[in-house]
Amino acid sequence: MSLDNYSNDLFSVTVNGRTLSDWGEGQPWKDEPIKQKSTLRQGQAKRGIRLDAQAPGRRVTLNLNPGSPDSGFISGLYNSNANITITRTQIGTLEGAIGTEGIIENDGPVDRGGETISDDMYIFAFNNWTGTKGGV
Repeated sequence: MSLDNYSNDLFSVTVNGRTLSDWGEGQPWKDEPIKQKSTLRQGQAKRGIRLDAQAPGRRVTLNLNPGSPDSGFISGLYNSNANITITRTQIGTLEGAIGTEGIIENDGPVDRGGETISDDMYIFAFNNWTGTKGGV
């Protein structure tokens, strides 16, 4: 039995061709469905109908170190309303994802001027998504 390795040094994310690495204190990456992939409609006569979404989409949240060049790059994409392509690879487990036809929906809350500061958070949405889990 071998150990799966999810360490940051084996974690690679690119946004529009730039590899990001200056993660904040929070979870660097989170992805989740925008809407469900399939819906089951049940009639009263025991008959079911399956409805599959053509593009259920995916939402990604990134937490970057405030003031970092990586955050400045993403902020520039956000302010210019750029279209986004993203890739994620967990090299230690061979998990991966590719998102295309993306946008930066929003940024996150900003805490400054106190004893602690917040990460720079960016929230993306992708129309097309291909992902793998489970490794090898």
